[in-house]
Amino acid sequence: MRLHRTALSWDGLGAGASFACAVHCALLPLAFAFLPGLQLALRSVNHEWHGLAQWLLWSHSAERMMASGVAIFALTVLSIGFSKHRRGSALLVGGAGVLMLLIGAFGHWHHLAWLHVTLQVCGGLTVAAAHLINLRLLRESGNCRASAIGSAHAQLS
Repeated sequence: MRLHRTALSWDGLGAGASFACAVHCALLPLAFAFLPGLQLALRSVNHEWHGLAQWLLWSHSAERMMASGVAIFALTVLSIGFSKHRRGSALLVGGAGVLMLLIGAFGHWHHLAWLHVTLQVCGGLTVAAAHLINLRLLRESGNCRASAIGSAHAQLS
C-alpha cells in the first residue's frame, strides 16, 4: 500500500500544478493590462531578477519549457498509475490535455491569441482532471487489493 501513497502524492502534486497552470494561463491576459506599469517598475529598480522577470514575461521559450515539463511529468506519473490500475481513462484524458498544452505552446498564434489562451487553459484543466482520475483509480485499486487480501485471510481462518 505504501507504493500507492507515493503515487497518490505525485498525482496530487500534478493536479495542483496543472490547476495552477490553468489559472495562470487564464489570468495572464488580464495581467497584460498592467505590464506597462510592471515594466516601468522593473526598469526603475534594476533588481538582480530583472532579466529573469523579463524572460518569464515576454519569452515564448519559457512557456514552451513549462509546457514540456508538465507534459513529461504528467505522462510519466499517469503511465506509472496505469501500470498499477490497468485502466486507460486517466492516461487518455491526460494525453488529450498534454496535446492541447503542447499545441497551445508550440503553435504560432500571433493573430489568434484567444485560441492560444483557450488551448493552454483547457489543457491545464484537462491534465489536472487526469491526475484526479488517476488518483481515484489508484485508490480504488488499492482498496480492492486490500479487501481481497482481507477476504483471503477470512477464508483461511
